Amino acid sequence: MTNNNIITNSGRKIIINRSSTNSPSYTAASQYKIGISNSTPAIADTNLAIPIPILSGTVNDNGDNTLTGSGGGDNSTDNSTTYKEGAGLTENKAQNLIANGTSITKTWTIANLATLGAIITATSFIGLWFYIKDATAYAKFLTAGTAVDVRFRTNGDAANKYYQIVKTQANLAVGWNWITGNTTAVNALTQGAGGAPSGTINEFVIIITTNNATDTFVAGDVVYDLLRQWVSTDINKNFDSGYPVIDETNFETEIRGTIASTQANGFNINGFGLFNTDGTVLMSEESTFNAQSKSSTDQFIFITKWRLT
Repeated sequence: MTNNNIITNSGRKIIINRSSTNSPSYTAASQYKIGISNSTPAIADTNLAIPIPILSGTVNDNGDNTLTGSGGGDNSTDNSTTYKEGAGLTENKAQNLIANGTSITKTWTIANLATLGAIITATSFIGLWFYIKDATAYAKFLTAGTAVDVRFRTNGDAANKYYQIVKTQANLAVGWNWITGNTTAVNALTQGAGGAPSGTINEFVIIITTNNATDTFVAGDVVYDLLRQWVSTDINKNFDSGYPVIDETNFETEIRGTIASTQANGFNINGFGLFNTDGTVLMSEESTFNAQSKSSTDQFIFITKWRLT
């Protein structure tokens, strides 16, 4: 496995400060995050590119429920072959987004999440899985402008009042795509022209814009699964009990973190970072490695060592 690891500027700041004063300005790193799509570490980095939820968080929709189609979209259908595990669920179903070739705008809606999983909490983070079967399906997505628009609304609000996550074709890829506001809470996402939703956020909308009105999607071409939310405590995990281990003879510190078989499933993990718990959290160390697929049959153990030479 290729591993690129650095102590960041923040980490150096922590080390020099804590070694030089009896009243340090910063706490030592005591937690870690893992992430996907992490690039080569840089000393100025302050977070992983896309930290992912380690704990289950809240499931708003598990992907078992039909989305109502409109415009160029027909009602979704069950897909029991292509789906994503995660969020602590026993997962065996997702939804095919069926497009009928009548409009460039294809829309699918769940009108009341309260009856299926949980309403959307405005102060939490949010994400969902979105699958594109192959290059043929990918080529149908609008090549200039917004190709995928995911909206969170209050049922009964004006059509232009919502929070949204938008993706261009260039932001997407063949295979599974993690569509997320990342570390932006729902109520800090981009708003519609009419502003923020006015009440309970219980409606979930996926809009795909294609290059041609006649572009169609059949079962398996485009698949949605697992709308979920999480908070900071679902991302940050404490070091394993008993760590760090400090070896004063060899001037070495070992830190260890364990991801259980029930945690962080469904992601291709390639990033790991150490963090402290200050009011302004500092990332002291960052690693990027070859992506490893995490499923319920896996347990990951991350070990990092610092040595003064």
